[in-house]
Amino acid sequence: MSEFSFSEQNLRDLAAQVLQEAQKQGATACDVEVSEGAGQNVSTRLDEIETIEYNRDKGVNVTVYLGQQKSACQQ
Repeated sequence: MSEFSFSEQNLRDLAAQVLQEAQKQGATACDVEVSEGAGQNVSTRLDEIETIEYNRDKGVNVTVYLGQQKSACQQ
């Protein structure tokens, strides 16, 4: 079982949906980045573990162009 919520295909499908919607709304161009990640940080002090942090991130970045104008959104 994967540690991620979304498969690569799910992320590709989401990006395609965003591109389709931007085109439908009249965008002349659109850049989309979708991602999901997981990580761990460990800090030590005096050779002892002080903190362990785990993180999971999901994100969508969209830049839409209308002619020479651009607008960006990040979630």
